[in-house]
Amino acid sequence: MKKVLALTAIEAPFRSRLIETQFFDSLVRARNLSNGRWQLSFLSVIPLTFYLGRRNPWRQYVKNSNQNKTLRSNLSSKGVKYRTSLAGFPLLPRQFNLRKNETALFIAAALPWLTLKLSFLKPDLIIARSYPAAVLAWWAKRVLNIPYLFDLRGMYPEESVNAGRYEVNSPDHLFWKDWEKKLICSAQYCVVVSRPFVEHVLDIDPGARVEMIPCCVDPGKIRLPDKKKTKAKYGLDDRFVLLHLGSFGTPGDRGLVGKYLLRFKEVRPDAVLVVASGTAAFGPAIRKALLGEGLGPDDFRIYHPAGSELDDMLALGDAGLILERKVANTKVCLSVKLGEYLAAGMPVICTPHVEGVARLVEKYRCGLVVDPDQEEPLEKEGGLLAGYGDCRNNGLKLVEEILSVDRCADKWRSVIDQGLKT
Repeated sequence: MKKVLALTAIEAPFRSRLIETQFFDSLVRARNLSNGRWQLSFLSVIPLTFYLGRRNPWRQYVKNSNQNKTLRSNLSSKGVKYRTSLAGFPLLPRQFNLRKNETALFIAAALPWLTLKLSFLKPDLIIARSYPAAVLAWWAKRVLNIPYLFDLRGMYPEESVNAGRYEVNSPDHLFWKDWEKKLICSAQYCVVVSRPFVEHVLDIDPGARVEMIPCCVDPGKIRLPDKKKTKAKYGLDDRFVLLHLGSFGTPGDRGLVGKYLLRFKEVRPDAVLVVASGTAAFGPAIRKALLGEGLGPDDFRIYHPAGSELDDMLALGDAGLILERKVANTKVCLSVKLGEYLAAGMPVICTPHVEGVARLVEKYRCGLVVDPDQEEPLEKEGGLLAGYGDCRNNGLKLVEEILSVDRCADKWRSVIDQGLKT
C-alpha cells in the first residue's frame, strides 16, 4: 500500500480550526474514498516557542500539549497517524512570513530532523501545505527523491508584504518569488483555491499541473438555531443583518464594511452591521474604524464568538460580507467564510477585487458584486432584495456543486491518485 504524508510547517494545527477543517478533514475523507489504495499520515513541523506563551509559558505549554494530544487522539480514532517535529526556529508566530535570512535558519533548524523522520517513514508522496512546508518538501525531493504536491493556500510573498514583513520588489520579496517558481515547477501537482489562482500558477509555469480545490464547508455541521429567536436574543428584532465573519483582509478593510453599510441603508434603513471577530484584541480597532466611517452606535455590533456562539452569528445574518480593497493577493483569494455564508442560507456581497469569490457569485447568481469605493447604482441592492429567495437557493446549489467538503475530498483523492501514479 502506498504511503501519503501531509506536511505542515510553522503552523500550530492543535489550535487552528482552519487547518483542521480545510486540510485534515478533507484529506481524511479523501483517504476514505480511496478504497484502501493508500494510507495517510500527518506530520507538523512546529517551532518549540509556539507551544509557549509570553505571560505564563509553562501553563500555555501544558494547554497546547493537551490540545495536541486531543488532535492526535481524534485522528488516531480515524486510523490516521499524527506526528510532530519540533524546530528551534522561528521564534515568533509573525515569522511564519519568513525573510530571506530567516528562511536559511528555518531550513537549518527543521530539515535535519525532518530528513531523519522521512527516512524512517518512507512516504511515497508528500502533500506540502503552504510555501514553508513546500521548501522542506523540495529539499526532501532532492535528498530522498520523494515527490510532492504543493498546496499553495495563498500567495505567500504577497501575503508577507501585506503583513509588513518586507516591501514589494525588495530582496526578500524577490527571493520568495524565485522560490515560488522553483516550488511550482518541481511539484507533481499544485493545488489552489480559486480559478484566478490557477491562472496565476500557469502564468509562472505553463506546463504546471494544477487543480482548483476551494476552501470547503461541511453543510452537515451547520446547525442554526431559530433565526427569529436568535435575533430577539441579541436585540436585533426586525433588523436586516449584514454579517462580517472572521478576520479582515487588511486593517483598512475594517472601515470598508462600515462604508458599505451606509450605502445599503439607503435601500434598507433598518440594516445593521454585525462583525463577528474571533480575536477580542481587535475589537477596539474595529470599533474605531467603523465610527470613523460615520456609523452611529446603533448601526453595528461587534462580537467575539466562541463555540456554539458561532452558530448564533450565522443565524443572525441575512447577507454575508466579503469586502476587500485591492492588494497584491486579493485577486486569487477565496475565503472560508464564502461556504459558511452560503450553507447558512445567506446571499454573499463581495467586491470585484476578490475575484475568486466574485466569479462564483456572478456565475451562480447567489449575491452581488459591488465596490463601496465607487459610485454604483443602488439597483444592485434592490435586485438582491427582490430576488432574495432565489439567491439563497442558488447559494445552496453552489455549496452542493463546488464548495462542499465531500466534493473537495473527491478532488483531493483524484489529485493524490494521479500524484502516486506519476
